[in-house]
Amino acid sequence: MKKYDVREIRALFERGENVAQWLRTSEGAVNNSPTAIAYSYDMQAGTYNAELEDPSIREFRSQLGQRLAEVLEALAPISLLEAGIGEATSLRPTLAAMVSKPSQVLGFDLSMSRLMYARRHMIEAGQCNVELFVSELARVAMPDSSIDVVLTFHALEPNRGREEEILAELLRITARHLVLIEPSYELGSEETRRWMDRHGYVRGLPDALRRLGFPPRVVEPWPFNQNPVNRAALIIVDKGETQPQLPAHFISPISGRPLVRRPDCYFCPDDGHAFPVIEGIPCLTIENSVLASKLGEF
Repeated sequence: MKKYDVREIRALFERGENVAQWLRTSEGAVNNSPTAIAYSYDMQAGTYNAELEDPSIREFRSQLGQRLAEVLEALAPISLLEAGIGEATSLRPTLAAMVSKPSQVLGFDLSMSRLMYARRHMIEAGQCNVELFVSELARVAMPDSSIDVVLTFHALEPNRGREEEILAELLRITARHLVLIEPSYELGSEETRRWMDRHGYVRGLPDALRRLGFPPRVVEPWPFNQNPVNRAALIIVDKGETQPQLPAHFISPISGRPLVRRPDCYFCPDDGHAFPVIEGIPCLTIENSVLASKLGEF
């Protein structure tokens, strides 16, 4: 991932410019790169929590959480992972509304800044047992079939052109059900499609799932859309019937081998790389890794 001077990116954001669009232009790209997504969302960190100061948005999120809780409780997950958790503004009200909660709840995001806001947001609600970590949608630091139900909520959104790659990875870690709430090009209006084209949002998710051999059981409009132009669909895929063992553990995104927890990092003895833990949040991307093959000797 290319590195930019964050002062320049912050100045763009504070001027009200679209950071992802600026980076696409800078890179000469048609679609959003992982770099564009990372910097764009890092700049936005904190804005989603700030929106909740508006009572109408809090009520909207509460209703959204109640509906999503109904969807998830019908699947009876023993473990739940939200991929691209952001600031946990969707997961927090969902867990609050669930009568029967999963035994293990995890969430990851590409942005450390967003995860720090997510952790504070969850702690304020007394939801202190959610495990947060930095990871990438296309290379999740979790073993195969390790999570009972995997959820996304507008997380695939900016990744047009990488639909199959990301869906294949999410299906890899899913044991029983994959639940997607993502913008729908197919069910959207012409206005929605123009919006999605303009911002490089994903399209064709149901067809991509069919090509991967996992046709969705449910594809229907999602009723709670904060942006009336950016309308989403609820997509549910049934992968299997075998529940995973608990608790799920982390693996190295380099080799896929198990990680060992140390005081200040996670270490993979098999591939010799360490992954730092910052503010209690493991940073489990290849870019975060430090080659330290002798660490196990100390």
